Amino acid sequence: ELGEIVNELITEYFPEIVDVKFTADMEERLDEIEEGKQDWVKVIDDFFKPFNEKVEIAEAEMEEVEIKDEPAGFDCEKCGNPMVIKIGRYGKFYACSNFPDCRNTKAILKKIGVTCPTCKKGEVVERKTKKNRIFYGCDLYPECEFTSWDKPIGRDCPKCDHYLIEKRTRSKVQVKCSNCDYTEDEQ
Repeated sequence: ELGEIVNELITEYFPEIVDVKFTADMEERLDEIEEGKQDWVKVIDDFFKPFNEKVEIAEAEMEEVEIKDEPAGFDCEKCGNPMVIKIGRYGKFYACSNFPDCRNTKAILKKIGVTCPTCKKGEVVERKTKKNRIFYGCDLYPECEFTSWDKPIGRDCPKCDHYLIEKRTRSKVQVKCSNCDYTEDEQ
């Protein structure tokens, strides 16, 4: 939803930026800078001055876009008011509808359908670091501190009984043991 709104606004206020001819021309000019055929200061100046004028026009004319909160379908455990889904700088999250009186928030966790191999009670969820790198952890954290950079697949190793993981490289996906040298054929 947010991406669609941003795309509409860019298309309306900055049509040349999304124009294929403009992009091709800019790529060509950047290649010429790399080859020493163009002065980078002039290229940036030629782009920035008209662009900056359009930004000022857009700021003056553009209406503020309000994105409505979606109901989350459950209540806040701190105050009892309904929780809603909000969009923040790092994506969607749950927040209490009684903000600012109640500041309860929760991350929206993507479950992968695998029981936690450490505590056997929680579910493994996909999480992201501050640098947007994906890792996997138990949804019962901090009670259970299971984490893995590699995705657990929900089966145990036939050799040592530790959990198996999905190891991805650019060219293949392989199932490996998280503990021993056991591997399964490439998929």
